[in-house]
Formats: sequence, C-alpha cells, structure tokens
Amino acid sequence: MYCVRIMLAALMPGLLHSAAAPGPVPDRGALAADAVAGARFRFGGALGERIDANVRNWLLTAPEANPGMLAMFRMRDRTPVPDLVPWAGEFVGKYLISAVQALAMTGDPALRECVEGVVRAFIATQAEDGYLGPFRKEERLLGRWDLWGHYHAILALLMWHEESGDAEALGAACRAADLACATFLDGERRVIDAGSPEMNMAIVHGLGRLYRATGNERYLRLMWEIERDWEKSGDYFRTGLAGTPFHRTPRPRWESLHDVQGLVELYRITGDARYKTAFLNLWESIRRCDRHPSGAFSTGEQAVGNPYGEGAIETCCTTAWMELTLDALRLTNDPRAADELELSTWNAVLGSQHPSGRWWTYHTPMEGVREASAHSIVFQARHGTPELNCCSVNGPRGLGILREWAVMRLPGEVGFSINFYGPCVITVPFGAGETLTLTQETRYPLVGEIAVRIGLARERSFGLDLRIPAWSQRTTVRVLDAAGAVVAPAREAFAGTHFALSRPWRDGDTVELSLDMSVRSWAGALGRAGRAAIHRGPLLLGFDQHRNAIDVKDVPALDLLAARLAPAPSESGKAPGAFAPIAAFTVRAGDGAELVLCDFASCGAHGTPYTAWLPAVNATPAMFWLVRPASGAAVAAGPIVFEWTGFRTEGTTYTLAIAKDPELVHTAHAIDVGASTRHVLAAGLGPAAGTWWWKVTAACGKAPAANSGGPGRFFIDPALENTAAEEIERAKTGPRGLLAASPLDGNGMPSFGVLVSETGTAPAEDRFGREGGAVAFPGSGCGITYGLALFPERDFTFLAWVCPAGLPADRLQQVFSAWCAGMDDPLRVAVQGDKLFARIEAHHAYGTAGVPIENGKWIHVAAVKRGPRLELYVGGELRAHVEVPEYVFSQARDFAIGANPHYSGNECFAGAIDAFAFHGEALAPAEIAAAREEGK
Repeated sequence: MYCVRIMLAALMPGLLHSAAAPGPVPDRGALAADAVAGARFRFGGALGERIDANVRNWLLTAPEANPGMLAMFRMRDRTPVPDLVPWAGEFVGKYLISAVQALAMTGDPALRECVEGVVRAFIATQAEDGYLGPFRKEERLLGRWDLWGHYHAILALLMWHEESGDAEALGAACRAADLACATFLDGERRVIDAGSPEMNMAIVHGLGRLYRATGNERYLRLMWEIERDWEKSGDYFRTGLAGTPFHRTPRPRWESLHDVQGLVELYRITGDARYKTAFLNLWESIRRCDRHPSGAFSTGEQAVGNPYGEGAIETCCTTAWMELTLDALRLTNDPRAADELELSTWNAVLGSQHPSGRWWTYHTPMEGVREASAHSIVFQARHGTPELNCCSVNGPRGLGILREWAVMRLPGEVGFSINFYGPCVITVPFGAGETLTLTQETRYPLVGEIAVRIGLARERSFGLDLRIPAWSQRTTVRVLDAAGAVVAPAREAFAGTHFALSRPWRDGDTVELSLDMSVRSWAGALGRAGRAAIHRGPLLLGFDQHRNAIDVKDVPALDLLAARLAPAPSESGKAPGAFAPIAAFTVRAGDGAELVLCDFASCGAHGTPYTAWLPAVNATPAMFWLVRPASGAAVAAGPIVFEWTGFRTEGTTYTLAIAKDPELVHTAHAIDVGASTRHVLAAGLGPAAGTWWWKVTAACGKAPAANSGGPGRFFIDPALENTAAEEIERAKTGPRGLLAASPLDGNGMPSFGVLVSETGTAPAEDRFGREGGAVAFPGSGCGITYGLALFPERDFTFLAWVCPAGLPADRLQQVFSAWCAGMDDPLRVAVQGDKLFARIEAHHAYGTAGVPIENGKWIHVAAVKRGPRLELYVGGELRAHVEVPEYVFSQARDFAIGANPHYSGNECFAGAIDAFAFHGEALAPAEIAAAREEGK
C-alpha cells in the first residue's frame, strides 16, 4: 500500500505541498454534508438542562478543581519522577476538545474566558522542541501513550484556532506535529516502535486535520508511514476494504476508532474512494455487531461482535463511536447515521452524565447501577487531579458534538439538513451578513409533533432536508405560512430517508412534522434471552427501582404484543437531589402488576439499581442484515451459501425466501432454517444465468421481522467455479454435534470431518501396544489440521488419548489448538511443564489449574465448555474447571491436533495421540467416562 501512496502522489500534482507554499488544502474527496461554521445553538427542555449543567458544573469548574491537569506538564522533568498513568497526557486535550465544542455551540462568555486561560497555560508548558506531554525528556514520544496524548493536544489546539482565530494555538499544534515528524521521519524510528499502536498511531487523524489546515507535506508523509505500519497492527485499510467486521480485525479496541478516522482524512486529502469504502465498511460492521440498544459502543472496552455481553460499556468508547458516526454522516448524509447519533445522545450520553452535571460514568450498563468514573477508575487520579480520568474529560464530547450534526450544510446549492429534533433555537449564517433562524417548538421526544419555524430578514429560496427516523413508520410533513394557512398540504414521508423541501421561504413559515411514536422492542439473545429492550421514539426505556415498589430481580414479564404505555403522573414538589425523568410511563405486566418505566438516561440517577433488559415475551427480533451473497454479487451455479447476521439463539427462528422478483411474491424457495443464521442450498438454483432476490424473516414468539436493508440481489454466473463443496462438508454434523473425529490409526485421516493438512507425523504404538494404532508427534514441524464451518459458540467437547514423550521446560505444547489471532483462541488443551491445562483466550485469558501428567503414560483427556464453565477431565474424572464467557465468538475456521494451526513459533506436541473427537455439544460426565472405556 505504501508504494501505491507514492504513485498516487506522483499522479496528482499538488498533493504534496512544498514548504514554500503552505496553506489550507482543498478536499479531493467530497463530503455529502458538513457542520455549519459559525452556527449558534440554544437547546431547551431536558437536553438543554443537561448541556447547561455540563458547562456550569463541570467544564467551568474542572480546571480549578484539578490543577494537576496542567501542573503535570510543568513538573515533567522535576523530582520525584511523576507517577502517571500512560495516558495522562490526554486529559487536558480531551477537556479542551469538550470545552471548545460547547463554546462553539453556546458562545458562553464565561466558558470562553475559561478555555482561553487553559489554552494559554497549556501552550506555556510546550518545550522548545515542540513537546506537549507530561513525561521526562529522555522518554518523549518514545513510549507509553505519549503520541496519543499529543493527538488530543493537536486536535484541541486546532479546534480552538478554528473557533477563535488564535494563531498561537495553531503554531503550538504545528510544533507538536513537527516534533513527531522529526522523531519518526528523520531517523530510523517508526511510530509503531513507540508501542501501544492503536493508541499512538491515532495521531494519523490529527495529522490529517492539520495537513488540511496548513498544507505541510511532512504531516502527510508521516500519515503514509503510519498507514504502512497499520499492516503490522490494526490493518484498518485492508480489513475495511475486504469487508472484515471490525470485531474481527487485529486491534478491535475502542482507541482504534480514532485510527479509523484517519481513513476519512486520507480520503478527503487524496480523493481515493477506497479509503471511504474501507471506513464505511468498518463503521457499518460496528453498527450491526457491537452497538448496544442504548446507542453505546463497546463490551470490555472493545468490539466483540456481541451486543448482549456483560463487559463494561465505557463512556470513552461511546464518544469515539459518535465521532466515527459523525464522519459517516459527513461522507454520506445517510439519515441512518443521524439516527445513530440521536440514539446515542438521548440514551448513552445522557445516561453516562449524572443529571447534576457534576460527574460522568466509566461504565453505563444496560442493567446495574450508575457509578461515577471517579469511583470506578479512581486509579487514574493523582494529587492535584482527584476528578480526572479518561471518561470524565471525554464524556462531554458526546454533548458538544451536537453542534456538528444537529443542522448541517449541504453542498452545491444553498441547503441545510435538519437532523436533530427537540426544543431549540439554531441560528446559522446565511451570507451577506444575514442569518437563518430555525426554531423548533415541540415536546419531543415525549411527543412526535414538531414545528420548525423559519426566521428570515427577507424572502430567500433554499432547500431543507428533514431527517425521517427509520423507526417512524408513519410520518407526515406539511408547510404553513406565518398566518397559519396551509402552503403545502400534508404528505407522507418515508422512514429512513430525508424529506426534501425546496421553495422560497418567508419569515414565519413553519414546517410541521408528525412522527410515529409507536413502541418498538428488541429481543435479547445469548445471555439476554427471555428479555427485551423497549424503545419509544429515540428513547430507550428502563425499570428503575427508585420509581417502583418492587426490586429489579422481581420485575415480571411484559407481553409486548399486549402491553400499552400510558403517561405516568408527573412528579412535583421534588426534594433537593431528586431528579425528574425525561419521560415516564406506566405499563401493566402479564401478571397484572403496574410498572413505571422511565427513560434510560434517568435510570439510576438516585443510586438505585435499574434494568433496560426487561423480562418479556413476544418481543420483535433485533435488527439483522444479509451478509452472503453480498448485494449485487455474482455467484456460481450449483450449491449456494446464504448467511446473515444474528445469533443462533433458542427462541429465535429464521425463514429464508428466494425469488426471481424483487417483491418476492413468486418465491422459488421458502425454507424454515430454524435457529441457524446460515443455510446451504445444496441443489442450487439451476445452471442458467439470471438475477435472484432473497430475504430472511426472523420470528421470536409471535413477532416476526424481516432483515434490515430490504431484499438482497445476486446473479448466477455459469462461468464461475463453484467452491461451496468443501464448505458444505465442513458444516456437516454427526451424533451429539460431532464436527470432526479420527481413530488416528497411523495418520490423521478423519472418520468424520474435513482434513486440511498433515505435517511431520508418523505411525506410533497406541495405548494397547498396537503398532500404527496412534500418531507420533516429534515436537517440532508437525501437526494435523481439520476444517470447520464455524467454531461452536457456547458448548463443545474435545476428547483424545494422549501420551507425552518430552514434557516441555520452557514452552507450550499444544494437544489441541484453535488459535487464529491474538486473544482469539476458543480452546487450547496444552502441556506446560509437567502439567496439562485447558484454556480459552477471548479478549481475556481464562485457564484451568494444571493437572500433573507423566512422560510415557497414556491418559484420557477431555475438555468441555459447558456454557459459562470450562472443564478439564483426566482419566474420565473432572480434575479442574474455570468460569469463562458463556458465549465465545471466534474467527477460527479450523483447529489442529498436536500443534498451533497458525502460530509461527514452535508449540508442537512431543508424544503420541490416539482416537480424538470434537463435538459441538457439551458431553455429560457419564459420556466422557464411557468414552474412556471404549476399545477395551
């Protein structure tokens, strides 16, 4: 890819600006919409109260209450050596980004004075060489998360320059970037050498912003060097182009989202559409696989491909997701991206901010309690920074980003896109010193009626695109003049689109929208089976113990086909410290009990437990999408593999329909697939070329739902070679979910399953002394690999007879391994020292205690994953176990006996193995004991 970048520069004169001709660089990659420079916003209602509380009780107080935020930079070369977390340098940058966003939105004079003071003091700490970090001179940029801290500093100073025109701030940002270039362009060091690559290489995004502002070609050169190093780390460009889901990339932590933003900068700078494609593919995969019903992103601080897990849903992760989604909106003007920002704002962001505005959470669970980040991650605090941590300074960005997406300017002719709904007054510059004022009069999100009043000094013609949320199935729009007369009668607007109005507008004209506020549900899966998330409009609803007479554990099930919401009585005369909800409703459960549900953002505000995963029946299945065949793809005649997102979960079943017409009226196949999210049409669709359409319908109880995005389309091309045969073989299962087995009578030939390769093995005596009854593994250059369609997600069993012949003193020896990438090893049975272990690596490492074994002695081994427990049996008896995630989602599509199938180092087994089997089910202890007795 690096060579491609060099050729691109040669083919595009002016892409690299010389030092003699610096200046802003125009975009080569076009945006579909962008923020309105100079716009001012005044939000009312609950959101306006939260924004004001953030400014008053956090942004204006944080610098004074946490003087170490700046003092750590002044003390970096003093003694004693400051004891800082590796990312401490980010705190002031993140704080300033939040504060500048809020200032650009509100124009608050007190906040302007505060921000200007922090910027001045921050710039004063900059070293002569441009260094803007808190670490000692000999460490500068060479380790920790120092480049990550500089990324946030550069972004903050550039944003302040754009808001205020402060040339000194731009100069400081450039000096910091110049130091990065001098360090990693002018010598042998590379950015990847600084370690923590997904963090430190995120500076690529800041360098892109700075290059477009200044035209300094060194910033672009360093971006290309970082892109080159991506191939050894997150590999964002190549995996994005290939359509690899983000959770299956090498670096799926949340910090990588800022690296992914670098793809947008590279697209804007070069115009190379591949960067845009890679970015949007990664964004879409996160939306589909890792965005929670609250609009939050992350489980355990990263993507895992499962929105139902119980790991921490970190505030920083959601903030990064919103920044990524804003970029997707800029690139596409797709109302779905604005829907995502709305969902995140009303739920995840407001849920992570306490209504008082005094603190932000680290973890904002769908079920649990609200806990201040100053408690959850207090280990980040130091003397002088008692309230500082990554989330307390980053959370406010979720509010500040509103100014960039609430109303956006469209390219070409004068036009604006209205994405945000709620009581507000938005004033945008309109050329020649004039302004356009958009005043929304509404009680949204409590109700769906919205009136947008136009304020103009004189009649002007322009376009207004109104976002019609995808959740509003019945929407109407009409236009009235200042006197209330109908100018444009009510028309239907289609869900998930923009409703375009282009006409001469006069002062006082009003656009009226009526949105459908019907209740929607999202059925839980995996560990959330039997529960549902409930939405009304953009709000997620939850049960808060504070507003109910029963406890969370006693919440009865709701029948979502019969349940009806009614407004709850308003709260009046509240005591100090009591926070009224944004919305509250009563609903009758299946047992007749009346519950109060309130908006997710208000749940837990009083310190009480809550849940937004409610016990429910007849919920609508969660959104899911078609995957294969890809839209518009050509496929070979013969067997065809159909695949869609979702989870193989009890209670949810799928039906696959295939037809020649896009409406799927005349279906050629209607197939009940059961709980699987994959089906192989072994007979194919005939040899003739032609276009076919397909869709999948999910049902959970009595509530069906079709896949999102509409029917898929593909072509039969008889000239293509069909490669589905091996995949069909890999997908076959035998008794008790058998996936692969072999007697290992001298070689790895399977009695069931698909043999992929066999290397370096030889016949050996088996446990009965029969020559050639087992397979010998010499301890290096050996292994037998078998193929799988998918690795089992919840339950499985591996069984074999094992005889070690050289217990390792200093390395692992793999009896069974499905390792395919770092922290993606759904099972390994390994020998280490003189002990046998069963282990899983799934974003964290889990392992049983070791069981002693001896050289030259045959033992029967079984490793069983039984839901949330991994068990190790030796000699037919349970010897060790460990708690593990109930569901593990792995990229593994094969496994090896006697080796690690994909690791280049030597983890080969020394000894003999006999009679193995691998099942996609958890065998009972009696079955394992019986397997030990077989063959006697």
